[in-house]
Amino acid sequence: MLHCHGDGSATLQKVDDVSDAVERAQALDRQGAHTTGMGDKHAASIPIPVLTQWAAQRGKTFADCMQDDALLKQFLQDPDNRVFRIWKGAL
Repeated sequence: MLHCHGDGSATLQKVDDVSDAVERAQALDRQGAHTTGMGDKHAASIPIPVLTQWAAQRGKTFADCMQDDALLKQFLQDPDNRVFRIWKGAL
C-alpha cells in the first residue's frame, strides 16, 4: 500500500492478509488436531509475516524466534495471538 504525504514523500506499507491462516488454525482446533503424528502438541500455526513483524517490534528476527523457545513461548502466550493457537494447553 502506498501512502502519499502530499509533500513529495511517500511511505510504502506491506499488508498481509492472514485470514486464511486464522481459519486454518480454527479448523484444526475444531477437528481436534492437537497432536502431531509424532505425538508432539500442535500448539499453533503462525504465518511467517506475523511472527516476523512481532519479532521486529521487539528488536528480534524471525530466526531469533525459531532459536529461542522462551521468545516463541512469549508470542504464543500473548492474548493478541490466540487466533493462531490450535492446542490451547499450557506451554
